[in-house]
Amino acid sequence: MSQAERVRRIIYSSRATGSNLRDDHQSILAASRRNNGLDGVSGILWIQGDRYLQLLEGPPDSVAGTFDRIAGDPRHAGITILEDEPAAERQFGDWAMAGEPGDRPEDALLRLRGLLRNTDGEVARFFDPA
Repeated sequence: MSQAERVRRIIYSSRATGSNLRDDHQSILAASRRNNGLDGVSGILWIQGDRYLQLLEGPPDSVAGTFDRIAGDPRHAGITILEDEPAAERQFGDWAMAGEPGDRPEDALLRLRGLLRNTDGEVARFFDPA
């Protein structure tokens, strides 16, 4: 099996639905770090206001299971898959997040740019804050 067949990448966007976004964001981040580490999934989560933009990558079955959990989470609405395909390699070795509520917008953008610094241009284009 080639490396590309062992890595699946899903990039999606969604809208937060909760009434306490800061608590929801923190809860989602904590669950993501816990579950994704166990499942071998890495990626990036960008939060801006009530919008989520997330890249999940890893073993195809693990990425599918993770996405299914997210799709069933009532804190997400309007989920749109932007990309779903095999990848030649992972872009993020660890789990990362940028745009956490409470960050100053300029700090969040600096963090996002730092996280995307070494990624493939095809991936980075989804996260372009312009």
